[in-house]
Amino acid sequence: MKKELLCLPLALVLSACSKSDSGQTSSPTENTPSVQSLEDSGEVPKLDRSQDLEGPDSDNNGIRDDIDNHIESHFSDKDEVAAVAQAARANQAVLFVDLSEQTAIRQVNQKMSRATACLYIVFGDETASEQPAIVSRDLEAITFNTAERLNRYMEFNRALDGSSWSLPEGNSCE
Repeated sequence: MKKELLCLPLALVLSACSKSDSGQTSSPTENTPSVQSLEDSGEVPKLDRSQDLEGPDSDNNGIRDDIDNHIESHFSDKDEVAAVAQAARANQAVLFVDLSEQTAIRQVNQKMSRATACLYIVFGDETASEQPAIVSRDLEAITFNTAERLNRYMEFNRALDGSSWSLPEGNSCE
């Protein structure tokens, strides 16, 4: 049974190859754009992929420079910019927190909860440019964009395992 399950993905990959007009087969990756070409075209943000967790923050505002650029190029409303920046700082704090300190972990989690609630306040009305869950998800994806950063985010979430907390009351925007 396990042998058949292992063969299924291989069969799917092989069947995904298609014939072009010339009758030659091509692999699915031949027509798939590279990350570099997507970044150059502006379809995806140009992101820092360095090995360090924090990445460059030349203005020391608590947000990686590439994420600052993303915010600046995607949001123009001052309230939206402020809310996304607050969420970006909260996500970035995950990369700095001492995972052996439960108090520090809870403080960063509270910061993330406040930032998420703010996103829902600002992006939750009908005039918002995007839906709050999408903004949050996209920001998470670009913040934890390397294996090291994603592993740290997963370690942070494991450190919260068994914790409980409540959503902030009132306006949590900074």
